Amino acid sequence: MSTLAPNRKALLASVDAHGKWRPLLLALADMTAFCLASAVTLLVTSVWLKLFGSFLIAGTIVRLFLIGHDACHGSYFAQKSLNHIVGRLVFLPSMTAFSLWDVGHNVAHHGFNNLKGRDQVWTPLSKAEFDSLGPVRRSMERLYRSGFGCGAYYFLELWWKKLYFASRKQIGSGRVQYKIDSLIVTLGMVLWCAAVVLVAQHTHQSVWLLLALAVVVPFLLWNCIMGFVVFVHHTHPTIAWFQNRHDWQAARAYLTSTANVRLPFGLDWLMHGIMEHNAHHVNPRIGMFGLRRAQRLLKESHFSEVLSYRLNWRLYTECVSRCKLYDYANHRWLDWRGDVTAQATVHLHPVAP
Repeated sequence: MSTLAPNRKALLASVDAHGKWRPLLLALADMTAFCLASAVTLLVTSVWLKLFGSFLIAGTIVRLFLIGHDACHGSYFAQKSLNHIVGRLVFLPSMTAFSLWDVGHNVAHHGFNNLKGRDQVWTPLSKAEFDSLGPVRRSMERLYRSGFGCGAYYFLELWWKKLYFASRKQIGSGRVQYKIDSLIVTLGMVLWCAAVVLVAQHTHQSVWLLLALAVVVPFLLWNCIMGFVVFVHHTHPTIAWFQNRHDWQAARAYLTSTANVRLPFGLDWLMHGIMEHNAHHVNPRIGMFGLRRAQRLLKESHFSEVLSYRLNWRLYTECVSRCKLYDYANHRWLDWRGDVTAQATVHLHPVAP
């Protein structure tokens, strides 16, 4: 199959001319939804309704984060300054430092998705690497890939280590902007917690209960959702990971090592188009308003190479059970014992010198 070059113009043209007001109104709508969900959690008397409000808050955090995700790519507004200002604002509920997300996501992940040593998200270990770990770390790896550990993985391995006051050891640099953005999200969370405490005192409710349901539970749910979404985007029995950069380029991993996943109950329609992930990796500058059209164009021209499927519990458990470790030499997924569970699909194309 030919390269994607003939389709670049079509994919670029799929970006909607959404101007300034459409994205601004969407951001305001999602921020309003966050405030309303918070009001439900803080003000209703029923604990069950408060817990329901916690789930609503988590959902609005996801939507706000995805707006910030596009802003960090420079694809939400045409103006760079608006992307930087609004992106930092909508990142506050998820406590995501804008510049750290930029270096970890835009540079490392989008620049080298599924290339071991460069991509930092859900990179599978080889059998030898897993066996060399201590018992605690092996247990953590088993938890992360158990199907129920996505939240723990995102919280510990990504947010805590790389997205919040990240050390030079973790990300390879120590710019002042990283610390400033980490301080900004810290200040935002302190102010939010202070507001929750004031509401609790004014309404004679338990401070700890409101902090748990309005702050802690939504943040933990957010980590679970984010870890899960990233996992299914780049982990599948047919999706390959690479250790050799030449093979990674020849396989066009930006297209073939991503998945377009349809979620049950149409939930992907609530996620600002981020599940149209093949098109997003082919051209990260396509914003959420044009991604669905871009994905359709991509499927029409590269149908055989675009992994697209509707997720259900059976498929998810199959993916989790097969994708534990990876044999990079033979492109095979392994279980914890090292037995082969799946053969990844790899088609190498000529690479221009």
